[in-house]
Amino acid sequence: MEKIVLQSAGSLSVAILALVMVVLQAVFLCKKPRFTLYGWSLGISFSAMLYAVGVFFEYNCPPGPANQWAGRLEWTAVVCLIQFLYGFTFAYFKVDARRYHQVAGCFHLFLMLLIWKTDLLIAERFVARHFTGLAQPYIEPDLGPYGAFFVLYGFLSSLGAIAIWLRCKDPGERYKGACVSGIAIWTLLGIHDGMAALGVPAFQYFMEYGFFVFSLLVLWIVAGRSYEILSEDKYRTITRFVNDGILVEQNDTAVFENPACRSLLGKSAIGWTIEDFTAMIAENDKERFNQFYDSFTDPAVTENSVIVGIERDDGSQSTVEINANEIHYKTGPAVLAVLRDISERLREEKERKRNEEKVARLKKMESLGLLAGGVAHDLNNVLSGIVSYPELLLMELPEDSKLRGPIQTIQESGKRAAAIVSELLTVARGAAIEKEVMNLNRTIEDYVRSPEYKKLMMFHPKVRVETNLDNRILNIKGSPLHFGKAVMNLVSNAAEAIEGRGRVVVSTANRCLDRPAKGYGNIPKGDYVVLTVADNGPGMDREALDRIFEPFYTKKVMGRSGTGLGLTLVWNVVQDHGAYIDIVCSNEGTRFDIYCHVTREMPAGEMRPFQIESVYGQGERILVVDDAKNQQEITCQILEKMGFSTSCVSSGEAAVEYIREHGGIDLLLLDMIMDPGINGRETYDRIKEIQPDQKAIILSGFAETEDVKRTLRAGAAKYIKKPVGINELGQAIKDVLG
Repeated sequence: MEKIVLQSAGSLSVAILALVMVVLQAVFLCKKPRFTLYGWSLGISFSAMLYAVGVFFEYNCPPGPANQWAGRLEWTAVVCLIQFLYGFTFAYFKVDARRYHQVAGCFHLFLMLLIWKTDLLIAERFVARHFTGLAQPYIEPDLGPYGAFFVLYGFLSSLGAIAIWLRCKDPGERYKGACVSGIAIWTLLGIHDGMAALGVPAFQYFMEYGFFVFSLLVLWIVAGRSYEILSEDKYRTITRFVNDGILVEQNDTAVFENPACRSLLGKSAIGWTIEDFTAMIAENDKERFNQFYDSFTDPAVTENSVIVGIERDDGSQSTVEINANEIHYKTGPAVLAVLRDISERLREEKERKRNEEKVARLKKMESLGLLAGGVAHDLNNVLSGIVSYPELLLMELPEDSKLRGPIQTIQESGKRAAAIVSELLTVARGAAIEKEVMNLNRTIEDYVRSPEYKKLMMFHPKVRVETNLDNRILNIKGSPLHFGKAVMNLVSNAAEAIEGRGRVVVSTANRCLDRPAKGYGNIPKGDYVVLTVADNGPGMDREALDRIFEPFYTKKVMGRSGTGLGLTLVWNVVQDHGAYIDIVCSNEGTRFDIYCHVTREMPAGEMRPFQIESVYGQGERILVVDDAKNQQEITCQILEKMGFSTSCVSSGEAAVEYIREHGGIDLLLLDMIMDPGINGRETYDRIKEIQPDQKAIILSGFAETEDVKRTLRAGAAKYIKKPVGINELGQAIKDVLG
C-alpha cells in the first residue's frame, strides 16, 4: 500500500474501536463469567472488527492475494455475525438453543470452508467499483457462481432475527427497539452496498458502519441488562429471606420474583402476563381479581388489596392476600405485588372463632348451671320428703293394707321427679354423678326395653332401630343412668332426623387409637369403647352442626323427648365422664361416635336384698347439719327409726358450737351447701380443729366439687347424693361406724 485512501480511514477507525470494545468486553466477561450476553456481544464486536479490516484492505490493496484475502475476510465476518447475532438473541430471551448452535455452527463452518477453499462464493477475478466521491476505483473480488445465494442468506437471516425480536416478549421495550433498529440499519446499509455491487451508482460502501452501529447498540443492551441483573441481585438479596411473595410487573409482563413467590405459585412467574396469572386463580375469585386489577390505576379507588384462592398445577390450593402498589422499577413505572399466603392465618382465625364459640357455649352452660343448681337444691330438699316419708310409712303398714298401693305410687312419683331434676342437673353439669364399672351393651339393651323407647317407636313407626353390639367390648367407668339418658337422646334425635322410612343403627366396639384423632375436639391416643348411633336421614347443615349442642337449640318436635335439651345432655354426659365425641355428617346421614375410656376394674357383684334390720344402730349419737328444716326432720326420723340418737342444727356455725359444748359425737351428717353462713367444707375444717378424729358423711345434690373433694381429703368418710333413701343412708352409716 503506497498511499492510504482517505475514505478508508473510517473503516480503520471502526476496526480500532471495535477492537477496543472486544478487549473491554473480554475483560468484563473474565470477571463476571455468568454474564453470558457479554460473550455474544464480544463476538458481534469481533465480527465488526473483521469486516472493517477487510474493507480497509480492499480500499488500499490492488488486485492480488491481499485483496482476495480481504474479500474473504469480509464474508467470514458476515458468517460470524449471523452466528453471534442468533446466539445473542436466544441468550437474551433465555431460549434453549443448543440444537440451533450445533446445526448452525456446522453449516457456518461449511460456508467458511467454501469461502476460503473454493471460488463458489468468491471468485478469483476482481471487479472495480466506481463510487461517487471516490477518486479511484474500489477493487474487490467478484461474486462466485453461488455468491448471490450467500447474499440472499445474509438478508434472510437478518429478517429472521428481526422477526424473533418482534415476536418474543421482552421485559424492556427499549432494548427490543434498539436491537431491531440496529439490525435494520445493518440490513439497509447492506442493501445499499449490494445495489452498489450490482452497478447502481452509489456512494462508497457503508456496511462496516452498520456493523459498528449494531455492535454499539448490542453493547448498550448488554450493559443495560448487566446493570439490571446486578440491580436484581440486590433486590434478590433483600427479598430472598422474606416470607411474602414479591412479584414485579412491568409493561404487562412479570419481570421479577423472589423465592417465596415461586414457592407460593409452585413455579416461576417470570414472563407471565396478567392472563397467565389469572389462570391460576380459583374460578369463584377470577371476576373479583379482574375488577381489582382493572381499577388499580383509578385514583378514586383506595382499596389496594384483594384476597383470592390460588390453584397450583399439583392440585394444592392456598388463600392469598395480594397487595399492589405502583413503583418505579429500573427504567420505568411498574406494579409491585406482595403475595401473602393467609391460609394458615384463616385456619387459626377459624379455630379461634370456634374456641370463642365454645367458650360462649360454656358460659351459657355455666349460667344455666347456676340457675339449675339453685332450683335443684330446693327441689331435692322438697323431694326428700316425697321419697323418704312413704318409705317410713311403708315400714309401719301391714302387708295387706289398702294404703300401701297409693303410698308406693307417691314414692315412685317422687323418684321420677328426682330423675327429672337429675336430668336437668346433668344438662347444667355439676350434678352428682355416681360412677361405677359398667358395660355399655347392658345400658343399650335396657333402653330398648324401656317405655321411652316404645313411646319413640309409636311416634316413628317407619323408623327401624337396629343394634350391632360387640359382646367383647371392655368395661368403662360411668353412670348407667346418665349413659342411658345419652343413648335415649341420641336415638330420639336420629329418629326425629329421618323423614319417612329410615334406619337407626346403635353399635358398640373396642377401638385402640395409636395416635391422636380429630373429632368434635381432639381425641388423644388410647384404648376406648366406642358407642355409635348412626341414621340415614338428610344430615345437617353447617349452622346446625356448629350449634348442635347449644341449650334449647333444636329442630325436633318439643315435648316428645321431655326437656328439649337432649343433645346438650349428651354433650355434658360426655364431658363429665372425660369422654370424647365425634360427628360425621353428610347427605347420606349423621353418625355420632362417643369414645369412652376403658377401665380394667372389675364390676361390683350383684347386690343382695337389703334388710333394714342389718343397719340398725345401738343408740349412736348422730348430728344432722342442714339448713332446710324439713330435711332435718326427715333425716332425723329415718335415723331414729333405725335406732340412732339424733340432734339437728341449721347452720355450720351452730354445728361448730354444738361440738364445742358437747364434745365429739359418733357421726356427723353434713350438708355441703348452706345459706347463709359457712358451707360444709369450712364447717368440717373448724370441727376438726376441736375434734380431730370426727367422722362425717357429706350430703349434697351437686357433683364432687372442689369443696366436696377437699372435705373428703380432710377426713370425711363418704359422699351421698340427695335425695337420700333409707337403704343407702343406712348402708353408708354402717360402713362408716362399722
